[in-house]
Amino acid sequence: MSEVKRVVAVLALGAGVLIAVPSHGSALPANAPKVGMVCTPGSVSGPTHTFNLVAKPGYIDTPDGNSVFMWSYANADAPDSGQFQSPGPVLCATQGETVVVNLTNNLPEAASVVFPGQQGVSATGGAAGLLTTEAAATSGTVSYSFTAGTPGTYLYESGSDPAKQVEMGLYGALIVRPSAGANYAYGSSTQFDPGREYLLLLSEIDPDLHHAVETGATYDGNALRSRYFAINGREFPDTIQDNGSSLLPNQPYGSLVRIQPNSPTNTQPALIRMINAGLLNHPFHPHGNHTSEIAQDGRLLLSPGGASASTEHFGETIGSGQTQDFLLRWDDQDHWDPTTNPLPVPPPNYRDVFFKDANTWYGGSPYLGYKGTLPTGTTTQNICGEWYFPLHSHALNEFTNFDQGFGGMGTLLRVDPPGGCFAAATSTNLLGGTLKSGAVSALSADDANYYQVNPRTTTRPNATTAVQGSITVASAAGFPTAPGYYIRIDNEVMQVTAGAGTTTWTVARGQLGTGPPATHASGATISALANDWYGGFSGLPAGAQNLKVTYKGKNCTGTTGTACAALTANLPQQTVKICDWTISGAAGCASATSAGWVTLAAPPVQPQAVGSSPEVSSTWTLPGSASHYVGTGSNNGQVRVLVHTQRWTASAPATFSTWGNLMALTYDAP
Repeated sequence: MSEVKRVVAVLALGAGVLIAVPSHGSALPANAPKVGMVCTPGSVSGPTHTFNLVAKPGYIDTPDGNSVFMWSYANADAPDSGQFQSPGPVLCATQGETVVVNLTNNLPEAASVVFPGQQGVSATGGAAGLLTTEAAATSGTVSYSFTAGTPGTYLYESGSDPAKQVEMGLYGALIVRPSAGANYAYGSSTQFDPGREYLLLLSEIDPDLHHAVETGATYDGNALRSRYFAINGREFPDTIQDNGSSLLPNQPYGSLVRIQPNSPTNTQPALIRMINAGLLNHPFHPHGNHTSEIAQDGRLLLSPGGASASTEHFGETIGSGQTQDFLLRWDDQDHWDPTTNPLPVPPPNYRDVFFKDANTWYGGSPYLGYKGTLPTGTTTQNICGEWYFPLHSHALNEFTNFDQGFGGMGTLLRVDPPGGCFAAATSTNLLGGTLKSGAVSALSADDANYYQVNPRTTTRPNATTAVQGSITVASAAGFPTAPGYYIRIDNEVMQVTAGAGTTTWTVARGQLGTGPPATHASGATISALANDWYGGFSGLPAGAQNLKVTYKGKNCTGTTGTACAALTANLPQQTVKICDWTISGAAGCASATSAGWVTLAAPPVQPQAVGSSPEVSSTWTLPGSASHYVGTGSNNGQVRVLVHTQRWTASAPATFSTWGNLMALTYDAP
């Protein structure tokens, strides 16, 4: 089929159809990813996978402000009960399943479905057509069945008057996954990252033909001239909007491709499935990258001896009706770094750079994962120093919207920093402690710089006898406002049991193995046996996901001096928490004991025993949406991470200092 152009004659295109455009529901399943291929679930009963489609009319929007009348298949089982969508649902089945596709036809003429590449397709109901069994116009039905025999990427489309109906939009993608698993495209040589599976379904639109169908006019098919060139039913820049974007209610599928550099923890490539549902051949390629073509038309590329015949491409023409599969990996060959491996030629001064329309995808720095300075008034779409490459048809007339560039058959390849977007703390706040040394910048890298915090101290205005159960203090600032914490005066540890938050404390004497109560002179120093401080992050985008919190540090004996005195016994216990802004807003994290501080869940388990050597580095992952932890309103984009360290264990705990080395966030940006 890839070498055969569909022949179009002079067509009487049918009576006009007036349709009401209902409010949009959701053509996508619950929890569908924002980026990447989205399979329509259908229903599974034993070895049978059933999909219910309805052929119907509707409209799509184009980036130049037009709307185009279309026909398409919709998912009758979707939460929106079969709302019009373009293109048709992505049907995903597993090798060996019996696939049943039930079609209800709400169009004014007979329609059908054919499945190129599938063998033994049978049909029940309907009436015989030229190529397959058809569903009659206006509520006719037909059911197709076949066994998903060979893994691969396939097209399904109308077999009824295809020169007209496929142009009108009756097509979609059929994906057959191998029995080896959903992380393989075909066999063992085609393993990929299932979180990075992308579909690029190419098509063209002649709006004059579509208008003729809408109004019941005639149209000379020999005059066909496509004006819009789509990927997944959208034209650039709409192609890079999220799946299910409310801006495009009838076009649910985006086509932004997102990857990260390959690394020891990111070893598998992405998979790009391409389908050409149109009449034209399209020379398609990614800027700045190569792809490895592994299959065509649902068949793995193999040599006569059975070895892989995969080939590397900077661009590849995909023929009409053809499918192609590519593996894409991005290897950072140079590892440019502004500090350790700078570019041999410095980047231009930002004052000498001009951006069209004062809008750019550039982040201001040529280094992956870094942002820099842009000219005043410039808007950047860059989140955290990621890189963008065009991925488009190289027939440049197709890279347009109604002859206006750039648009049409194009999307973007986005390369995110390794591990995701990175954020360093931009501020610190002492909730229960005093600054010994350092600044927030000391927390930005794993190096020899530390942010050092001592426990809070105050003094006794009066002498203390050995029998006193109540003491006064010069100031309670920085000490907990809830009872139960421990303090140390000289060599005696006491527990504050009442009066916390005031200057008169009720205390239990001689605690944690420090012997009988002792006398203490007027002016004696009172030291807490814990400290609390947090690092503040700013600028995180709404919609960030899969937040990871990393903290590395140590605790040292004593609270003076520039060197870390070894602390190897009776180790302080450390707990790292994050502010949940949905719990009383900013007030929920105002003090060290506020309800908004949420202990980061295992792994690793908390609290952790942390001494002076080795330093302890831990990373906690909060899967899914980070909306609870990214502030809004006056705290927009802010994240707060608290470090609580206490030494409340026998025997005779002494004061200590906490040395923070690294505090960082990584996340998946929207």
